[in-house]
Amino acid sequence: MRRLFLFVIVWGLFLAGCSGEDQHISGEQEELPADEKIEEKVEEVPEEVPPAAVDNVHEIVKEQGKYDVDEVNKNEELKAQLMAELKDFPDNLSGEEAYNRVIPLIAADIKKEAELFEAVDPVIKFDSSSPDNEFALPETETVNVAILLDASGSMAGQVSGGQKMKLAKEAIKNYASDLPEGSNVMLRVYGHKGTGSDADKELSCSSHEVVFPLGAYEEGQFESALNQFAPAGWTPLAGAIEEAKKDLESQKGENVRNVIYIVSDGIETCDGDPVAAAKALYSSDIQAEVNIIGFDVDNEGQAQLKEVAEAGGGVYKTVYSESDLNDYLKEEYSRLYWEWLAWSNDRYFDVLGQSNDIYFDMLGYTNDIYFKSLAEKNMMSTIRYELKDLGKFKDGDAADEFMKLARIRHETVDQYFDQEEDRKNKIRKELKEKYQKLIKEKKEENLEKYSS
Repeated sequence: MRRLFLFVIVWGLFLAGCSGEDQHISGEQEELPADEKIEEKVEEVPEEVPPAAVDNVHEIVKEQGKYDVDEVNKNEELKAQLMAELKDFPDNLSGEEAYNRVIPLIAADIKKEAELFEAVDPVIKFDSSSPDNEFALPETETVNVAILLDASGSMAGQVSGGQKMKLAKEAIKNYASDLPEGSNVMLRVYGHKGTGSDADKELSCSSHEVVFPLGAYEEGQFESALNQFAPAGWTPLAGAIEEAKKDLESQKGENVRNVIYIVSDGIETCDGDPVAAAKALYSSDIQAEVNIIGFDVDNEGQAQLKEVAEAGGGVYKTVYSESDLNDYLKEEYSRLYWEWLAWSNDRYFDVLGQSNDIYFDMLGYTNDIYFKSLAEKNMMSTIRYELKDLGKFKDGDAADEFMKLARIRHETVDQYFDQEEDRKNKIRKELKEKYQKLIKEKKEENLEKYSS
């Protein structure tokens, strides 16, 4: 009986051991049904988005959105594309995260306008001068008037009012005495030796002489010079012009003006080439203009003298009487006055024109930049509501932060270009006022001198 009980216990233990081993093996080999598997949850990592510029205008200028805001407002298809991109944004965004994602989509393209604005130079140029250099208003001109008087025998002829030579001398004296202070005058006479005979031709054709050297007018000396000669021989016009070129050789420079007046009653008679002589004088660095007063000249003489004047960069005028000659010389005197008036008017309007161009260029570029930036800010406001409706912000504070960044961005752009516009306009205004004041002073100074 005791053996039977022991056998039952041993057999029970054996069966229990076999049952546990089977269960262990079975646990290693059998798989759970697919629908009973426990999936491991992987946490999503948000995509990293580079930060967009907020308060650095130079970085803001570099950014350009994928969509043009103006086009989005006009085109429903583009608007739908933009809204689709907003729907793909992840949830629970902070204001800064949403801002960094939106700016690359709708940033205003102001790069071109900003470059054009920066390129606007507020410095008004005045005859190539600038504030960095000495102010280059032209100095008062040194005016050299060289008078070449024909003293050939034909100048003894009579016209209305008296002898041509006598009338010419009187008109020249009056003209020289009225020249503005600071002007220089020279009197050269030609053809005043010998006679009109063939025997005296060589002597007469070589006769050209300075009787009043270049310098300030002095009444007694000038009148004495006029009394030294009388009408006599031939007409060496070309030789007189060539000698005048030598007389003025030292009179060069930006503020030196050389004017030649030839008073003659006829053509070249000494085989010279007055056209070539006048052209050489005018084209030289002396740059003297050659004006000719034809005193009672026939048609042939007028044609030649006109050609000489044109070659010398001047004008030809025919006069037939004492009053004609005096009137012409008065006109020439007043020409200096009007040229200064024209100079001042030209410079004044040039300065004003430059100032206006600078002002309106800057205004145009800053307006374009402002309105593009404003359109961007308004679109940011619209997108803010869209993102709120889509539940993309993590909370209301995030939505407020998003809009705050948008406002800072717009104000940064607006303030920078406003300040730069003010700075450049200050330079422009100061130079405009400075130049206009100096032009006015210079004009009054010279008009007073020439009208006295």
